[in-house]
Amino acid sequence: MKSINVVIDWHGSQRLVGQLDVYASRGTERYQFAYTTDWARNGFAIDPALELIPRIPYTDNKLWGAFQDISPDRWGRLVQSRVQNRHLSESDFLLGVSDHMSLGALRLSDIAQSDVFLADNHDVPKLVNLRELEAAVHRFEAGQESPADLAMIAPPGSSLGGAHPKASVEDENKLWLAKFQSNTDTERVSLWEATMLDLAKNAGIRTAHYRVLDGGGDRPVLLVERFDRVKGKRIPFISAMTLLERNENSKEGASYIDIADALTHYSPQPAADKLELFSRMIFNAMSGNIDDHLRNHGFLREPRGWRLAPAYDINPTMEHYARRNHNLSFDSDRSRPSLDTCLELAEFFGAGKTEMNTALVKIAYALSNWRNVAKRNGLSGDEIKRMERSFEHDDTENLLRYLPLR
Repeated sequence: MKSINVVIDWHGSQRLVGQLDVYASRGTERYQFAYTTDWARNGFAIDPALELIPRIPYTDNKLWGAFQDISPDRWGRLVQSRVQNRHLSESDFLLGVSDHMSLGALRLSDIAQSDVFLADNHDVPKLVNLRELEAAVHRFEAGQESPADLAMIAPPGSSLGGAHPKASVEDENKLWLAKFQSNTDTERVSLWEATMLDLAKNAGIRTAHYRVLDGGGDRPVLLVERFDRVKGKRIPFISAMTLLERNENSKEGASYIDIADALTHYSPQPAADKLELFSRMIFNAMSGNIDDHLRNHGFLREPRGWRLAPAYDINPTMEHYARRNHNLSFDSDRSRPSLDTCLELAEFFGAGKTEMNTALVKIAYALSNWRNVAKRNGLSGDEIKRMERSFEHDDTENLLRYLPLR
């Protein structure tokens, strides 16, 4: 059995939240978690599935969402597996995440050494070493890495999700996520993601701070500032997957309406958050961001609840509009993008006619200028032509009607 202290590091102080126990038998794991009495009386639920009940253990054969959010996804799991060179359990992946670079404010320590955090590696690559790190990442992706490459990649890459190569880097005492081109990419995805972030920001949507480093043409790197850190201090974070008490194997689907409903219960400013979610839903539908799954929506903790985090991981698609299906449904039975569908659902987000028109004007203005924004980000005419179906489709004219004086 593994026993792990769960600590929260927030507002510059650390408090013991509870204890996570891992029981392993015949290749499977079972988990138990219990809050401390003090945290149950004076803290908040780190996961909606883990209500604040002191000393009463929760048990499950899957890790709860709050711990899955810390755990790596595809890229981080690949890094950890290659470094360890053995089969890894869910708890191995969780405990192998670099403490210094882990997502959010939860930290893990050994029950016998509560002052020593697990995987406490502060060796974050500096931005000036980015190209060296990038070269190591691409050798790793090709299966040609050296032991020195693994040593460089492991700490900044062990905690990260998604399939694309990436690593945490530090610049001016801030943590950034460096997103590299993959060896298999046929488009400069970093420039397209930067373009989408620009367009979202122009549409009035809060986005993560970002910048692009020119990699000499074909290998630009997108740097996204970690929004779960402010002046070096941690902020609690959970994904929409956790907030809605879902997991990757859930038979029950999820929709934008489900997130809006959760915001009604968990956000200290539900009206503002739901209106922004409404704008994001329309923007995603009209711009082609179909990979809008529950892990690509997040929430940051404030003293009185969970606020919608800045938008992140937004990308266009080459899929024809009529054949698109969004990972996150719009309502219980519609996943195909449609402006009419979005507008029919306005009431679930608290959007009256004025709020709806305001959102539509901003989104229409932003997306009407997508070619110029893409060009400013260094994308060529041929690249823009190949991606135009993401932005120009059956509903484009319907959206542009909301532009004034048109």
